[in-house]
Amino acid sequence: MDAFDPLSSSTPTPSPISSTIPPPLRLPTGSVRAILALTLCGTLWYLIFLGEPPPTIVVESALLVVAFYFGVRSSAPIVPVQEGAGADKVRQPLFLPRGAVRGILAAGFLGVIGYVFYRDGAIPQALLLVFQVVVSYLVGFAASAAILRRARAGKGFGKGSSAARNVISVAAIGITSGVCVAIAVGRFDLVPDYFRNGLAWTIAFYFGSRLAPS
Repeated sequence: MDAFDPLSSSTPTPSPISSTIPPPLRLPTGSVRAILALTLCGTLWYLIFLGEPPPTIVVESALLVVAFYFGVRSSAPIVPVQEGAGADKVRQPLFLPRGAVRGILAAGFLGVIGYVFYRDGAIPQALLLVFQVVVSYLVGFAASAAILRRARAGKGFGKGSSAARNVISVAAIGITSGVCVAIAVGRFDLVPDYFRNGLAWTIAFYFGSRLAPS
């Protein structure tokens, strides 16, 4: 007679619940966010082209969109390039090519800012902040693409690339910490003029350079 096994039971083991949650409207993940971002920013651009002052809530919401798309959405794992029929295909938001939404937002804002500068000879403060974020992101993205080219091709991560990323990280932490401490202690006047707008540029550049998570 077999020994009694206390772990065995006639009660059937419940089936595990699937952890796969379908995205809203059965669209590719991120599509709803893309629709909201393009609708909101498109409305802002339209009002600017009409020469009408956009409501503050629209401008502030657009800044949130820029912060999200050129910050959070910029982090993605380093995946070696796969070729051939067996390569996995990931559906991008709205079935567009990878990075298309950010590209549309960047082109739209740069176009609007250029138009406003041509029309008025100056850039409003809110659009100037957007300009700083977009340009810094694009520069950071280009720098990161160059640094991580070998890793994305599946050739490993060289010492030079690692050193470059460490230098960028230390510089970003140093500039951000220095400006924030000066503001916190009420001595922002000690920050050199060329660093006054450096915080936004630094943050945007660093997030743009983060093709892979920290």
